[in-house]
Amino acid sequence: MRGVIVKSANSFSLEDIPKPTIQSPTDVIVKVSATTICGSDVHLIHGDMSSHWDFPLGHEFVGTVHQLGTAVQDFKLGDRVVAAAGVTCGECDQCCELKYQNCVHFGIYGCGNDFGGLGGAQAEFVRVPCANNCLAPIPDGVSNAQALTVGDILCTGWTGVERAVAAPGATLVVFGAGPVGLAAIHTACLSGVSKVIAVDVIPERLAVAMDLKADHVINPLLEDVGAVVMKLTGGRGADAIVDAAGVKSSINSWPSVAALGAKIAMVAIPSGPVEMPLAQLQMKAATIWMGLADTSRVRMDTLLQRIKDGSLDPSPIFTETIAFSEIETGLREFISRKRGLIKPLILFE
Repeated sequence: MRGVIVKSANSFSLEDIPKPTIQSPTDVIVKVSATTICGSDVHLIHGDMSSHWDFPLGHEFVGTVHQLGTAVQDFKLGDRVVAAAGVTCGECDQCCELKYQNCVHFGIYGCGNDFGGLGGAQAEFVRVPCANNCLAPIPDGVSNAQALTVGDILCTGWTGVERAVAAPGATLVVFGAGPVGLAAIHTACLSGVSKVIAVDVIPERLAVAMDLKADHVINPLLEDVGAVVMKLTGGRGADAIVDAAGVKSSINSWPSVAALGAKIAMVAIPSGPVEMPLAQLQMKAATIWMGLADTSRVRMDTLLQRIKDGSLDPSPIFTETIAFSEIETGLREFISRKRGLIKPLILFE
């Protein structure tokens, strides 16, 4: 089969690689129908996240069940499924307490041996361990593009919203209107947020933010973010902040937009060490949370049902469609931040 391999820093290629096989009774082999590219893929390619080289890439995929382990009871051959980007066992003490990010067997597809040594999603077939806990069936009426968001970005954005929003009626500021930031904007309704303010320097992303139910957008190149947020909140500031940018300018803006007692969720992965204005945040009595998304089966099922009933539609996040055979070009364009590109939908022939 074919799959993307990261050979060394800034070097990747689509190659012939071994097809995965069932290794455990709880495994499923998925024939991939669609995949995509994530910002963390870029970090891995650049060497920003520690990992051994010569590893498969990609952690977002939907497809059909191709093979089943003997202990898999929730699925049958041919079922349409979406996989969680992070593999959790569902059985350890942490999983039983619903702390899936702390699973002792946690791993992430396509991130090398430092993250579990799992296969990559930018490939024709993927082995899914712990399938009963890490796959979700795609309901009829939900497209591959819509379902593809559920395994990572929609869960990540929603996790950030949940960590930042203490109660319904909050005002939320989202820094970074890339895929994860847009997902946070789109899922803010699930926490009863009253006002969503998106911040980004790219006009095309701000336009999509409005399509996904942002109430206001701010371009820091044109406006003072803190001043605009204070005006929109009557001088109070934002109750909740989700940072999906993870850059110096967004982090330094936290104190200027935060209300007293604001909660901040950092869901971006910075490309290197960053300074934080801790003294100013301390004066705001701010709480900071950072971590990975909860991509459990229950949460994926919940999001898929919201998509099915029409209350969510994350498909505008995909701004172009390409064939899997062109994925090397797609990766180069994503890395170079091709104008207008937010996230590509990559389809298999």
